Amino acid sequence: MADDAVGEILDWYRETARDGTAGDGVRFVEPLGAWVVHGHAEVRQVLTDHSVFSSDELRYSARPVPHRDNPLLGGLSAMDPPRHHVLRRLVGRAFTPRAIQALLPSIAGTVRTLLTDVDGEFDVIGRLGHPLPVRTIAALLGVRADRQADFVRWSEAITSFAGSFTEDPARRAAFRTARAELGEYLREVFAEHRARPRGDVIDTLLAAEPDGGRLSEEELVDFCTLLLVNGHESTRTLLVNTVLCLAAHPGALARLRADRALVPGTVEEVLRFLPPVGGTDRFTTGPAGIAGHAIDTGRRVVAMVLSANRDPRVFAEPHEFRPGRTPNEHLSFGHGAHFCLGAHLARHEAAIAVRALLDRFPAPWSVSRIMTGRTPVGIDVLDLALAAP
Repeated sequence: MADDAVGEILDWYRETARDGTAGDGVRFVEPLGAWVVHGHAEVRQVLTDHSVFSSDELRYSARPVPHRDNPLLGGLSAMDPPRHHVLRRLVGRAFTPRAIQALLPSIAGTVRTLLTDVDGEFDVIGRLGHPLPVRTIAALLGVRADRQADFVRWSEAITSFAGSFTEDPARRAAFRTARAELGEYLREVFAEHRARPRGDVIDTLLAAEPDGGRLSEEELVDFCTLLLVNGHESTRTLLVNTVLCLAAHPGALARLRADRALVPGTVEEVLRFLPPVGGTDRFTTGPAGIAGHAIDTGRRVVAMVLSANRDPRVFAEPHEFRPGRTPNEHLSFGHGAHFCLGAHLARHEAAIAVRALLDRFPAPWSVSRIMTGRTPVGIDVLDLALAAP
């Protein structure tokens, strides 16, 4: 039953957070071979202190890295300052509030188009969750959105290739195919931009000389892969989680319908309550300490954002969905040097989509179909449908 599946997701987040924040919220988990950190202050420490808790798994992990071929390990999210700062500045202007503001009419038009002729059961992921962020990030980067199906397939194959999942022959084959196809596609895009510059993000990267020389073709591929994958995955999941939260809380949906000014605050509470990413990895550059625990060099440390977002020391009634919660110091977009580059864009995309869904689905939202799949740090929603009037 769809309602049972929604309840399972909400229960999983609640129980995981409760278990994690018991005691000091820091413990070594043998099956993961990692220290897992749950408390808000402790997670913030891990996310902020890059000199001790590095994002560079290939350099600092004391264990073999089974997914070492994943291009995401060569991108911004796996890079430490000062190089991280240099490369982030190259594309930062494409994600400024002013630049995002200029995209909003196009995003609204895309949403209207995607919701045209919705009849009966509405496929939230297929009709909105995938195409909206793919088209948006494609426009931002200057690549063609007509490869949407390929972008989705490539993103899913690349993001799922990590840890023990690399042992699955099917996932391994899908990853290799995706990496080869995406690399070939991006090299074609680079050639087109070199021949006919357009003044977009890719042109900026092609012309950049961060170390006195141009970025290599492999660095360019890794950089653009990260932007495409993360720009699609995080916004899709935020949209899905917003639908889940509002379907499960009809009172909040009714208040939102009566006052659209509550939309931004609702999106923030969704980010806290059901974050797009359950946790993120760091690796100790030397002996480290968290909440009195001594951690050796090269250890994997999992910063559990979903637990930090429900730390009762920071959030009153943390397991209650309370749109408009103030303050709302969630860590769903990270903190410090790796604060999500596309956070402003994702917030706007979600808000525009929610307003359109409120218009299109005037009755209480009913989840008519759902399929889920478990990941190492949470539950992925693989299929989701709303019942249209």
